[in-house]
Amino acid sequence: MLKAIDAVKYILAKAGCLHPFRLSRVLALADLKHLRDKGERLTDTVYRKAPGAFYIEGLKEETKDNPCYEKHEGDKEKGIRSCIEYKCEPPELPGELARYLDEAIKEASGLDDMALNRRVVEDPLYDKLF
Repeated sequence: MLKAIDAVKYILAKAGCLHPFRLSRVLALADLKHLRDKGERLTDTVYRKAPGAFYIEGLKEETKDNPCYEKHEGDKEKGIRSCIEYKCEPPELPGELARYLDEAIKEASGLDDMALNRRVVEDPLYDKLF
């Protein structure tokens, strides 16, 4: 099982600057895929459920005042969202485990935020994340 923070670093290093909303959905997609294939989650991520949504516990604290993370402020008037970029060397992950993250990154890249959120929260295994 991967540590949540290693998965976060890997996703950000591979996918580039992501809003925390999208980052959490990519991570959840990977966990769901692994759960479906192997019967257990890929990461030790602590997800917190809210009505129709969720968030990752500890993400804000991990990225705050950490020089490896660079926060980019968005511009609502221009429709640009804020995002987090990972600037340090990403962790090396075992190939099979990295594959789940890579597949989730690829799948998420083809979905807008609403479709991505629906893809996760409507998954039959969604409640097993909590």
